[in-house]
Amino acid sequence: MIALLRRAAADRGGVAAIEFALILPVLFVLNVSAAEALQAYQAQRNVAHIASAMADITAQSRTVTSADLDDTLTASVAMIHPFPNVNLQQRVSSLSADASGAVSIDWSVKKLYTEAGNPSVPAGYLAAGESAIVTDVIYDYKPTFGMFLPANIRFIRHAYVRPRLSTKVEKTS
Repeated sequence: MIALLRRAAADRGGVAAIEFALILPVLFVLNVSAAEALQAYQAQRNVAHIASAMADITAQSRTVTSADLDDTLTASVAMIHPFPNVNLQQRVSSLSADASGAVSIDWSVKKLYTEAGNPSVPAGYLAAGESAIVTDVIYDYKPTFGMFLPANIRFIRHAYVRPRLSTKVEKTS
C-alpha cells in the first residue's frame, strides 16, 4: 500500500489539467468583470455624447420650434445604441441672465424626464445679457451579467453651450 502511495505521489501526469481547473474560475471572473466594466463605460460615454450633441445642435439655430426640439430629442435617442433606450431621460432648455445677472429659464422641453428641479448652469457661467443651451440626460444602466456591478447604475450628464448665431435661441410656437 505504501508503495502505491509513493508511486501516485511521484506521478506528474495530469498536473497541467489540475492547474487549469484551478485557474479557470479566476480567468472567468476577470473576463466577465472586464466586459461588464467596459459596457458600463461605453454607456456612460454614450450618455455624455447625447448631452453634448443635443446642446450643440440646438445652439446652432437662431430660433427653434417645438417640432425642431422634438426631432432633436427623438434623433438623439438613437445614439444610446446598442443599449436599450427605455431608461433614457432628456431635457433641453434655454437659460439667460438679465442685466443684473439673475439667471432665468426661457424655455424647456423634455422627453421622459422625471427628475425634480429646474435646469441650471454653474455659478458664474453666464454674465449679464448672456444665454446658454443646457441639456440634461439621465440613463439608468442595467449591467448585462449583473455579477460584479450594482443592479442599476444611474448616469447623469449635463452640457452647456452658448448660442452660435445669436445671443439667445428663441423658441417659436
